[in-house]
Amino acid sequence: MTAKDKFIKSLNKFFSEPVLILTIFPALIIFFFIILLRPFILFRFGFFHSDRLGHFTVNSEIFFCEDLHIRKEKKVIDFFYFPTKPCNYQVAKMITRKVNVYPKFLIRPFCLMSRSLSFLSSHVTGRSSNSDYDTNHLLDKTKFQLNLSKKEIEIGDKIMKENNLNKKNIICIGVRDSSYLKKAYKKQDFSYHNHRNDDIKKYIPGIKFLLKNGYTVMRMGSITDKKLYINHKNFFDYSNSKIKSDFMDVYISYNCKLFISNNSGLDGIAVMFRKPILHIGSLPFGAISTFSNRYFNTMSNYYSYEKKRFLTQTEIFNLNVQYLWKKEDFKKKKIRIIHPTKNEILKYFKETISIFINYKKNKDHIMLEKKFKKIYSKYVKKYPDGKKQYHNIIKTNILYSFLLINKHLLR
Repeated sequence: MTAKDKFIKSLNKFFSEPVLILTIFPALIIFFFIILLRPFILFRFGFFHSDRLGHFTVNSEIFFCEDLHIRKEKKVIDFFYFPTKPCNYQVAKMITRKVNVYPKFLIRPFCLMSRSLSFLSSHVTGRSSNSDYDTNHLLDKTKFQLNLSKKEIEIGDKIMKENNLNKKNIICIGVRDSSYLKKAYKKQDFSYHNHRNDDIKKYIPGIKFLLKNGYTVMRMGSITDKKLYINHKNFFDYSNSKIKSDFMDVYISYNCKLFISNNSGLDGIAVMFRKPILHIGSLPFGAISTFSNRYFNTMSNYYSYEKKRFLTQTEIFNLNVQYLWKKEDFKKKKIRIIHPTKNEILKYFKETISIFINYKKNKDHIMLEKKFKKIYSKYVKKYPDGKKQYHNIIKTNILYSFLLINKHLLR
């Protein structure tokens, strides 16, 4: 987007919001003095993506990591706002312990001006350089910036004890379905994301394996389609429980040993706390999480109706379908997304747990993983997404069982 386009877009926003029209002229006068003070102190304006959990947590955490060196070099004063009602008030509380957050109508005029006029760009803050993709590997290099207080941890411990829940060896499972977006955003149609959803019942054999091996399994989620009934003292459907809250969402992820998800915003809190993540059936293929060896990745397959088979890595990239997000786009390309089966999911669970018990990759695994990464790295560089950088060093683990099942991806 050109500077002219940004300016026109900002003007349209100003005139579409009556409050902004009233505040623009006082804001312009104040900005004049802010510019005069710039050699001595830098005033910055920004917002946090408060509407969706994945962005609210990971974008914010990466921003704070990136901002560490800026604050060492310059004297800065920041002004933030939340554009929407926070999707998680505990995360919002943790952010406000780090920075000052003000009412939207006060900060938004300054934010729009600094983002639309190039000579004011130094006054922009609140966004990471690359959204929720940690391409500078900062989460591996820094301690987490957003944290629970000692008192909050004690409150969480008490809630767990009162409900006879073991806080040791917790594994969280969050499987994306359509219910949250349908209920939280009733006026918006998110059905174009439906191909990313999966059935939690496919995870039951894997959950039973975890329970048999002494883990406490917690099913996560704010709003879910189906209740999950597993008769075991160490299984807890937290998503349909009386203790469910924004605070406990954060506390449980803070305490977990592993978070298993089908690549949804549910795992954002665990990513923020530097927890290992097992992604089941990651999508889209060209945008899997590769920026840390705390990730254990498996992907969904792209079935071509024209070829009547699964596509290879090379074909996925050459057909330019690696960054498709919408169901309709796959339909146009005559491609169907095939998620892992329940037997495959069980194998992925078993392998990930064995890695935690000092499993070392054998020579065949190392060879297959190296081959996969070589092809993947080559094509993400050859066919980059013009809007966003998804990768730097490919550090993620690709599961051996996944590679054995999906050898077509290595051709």
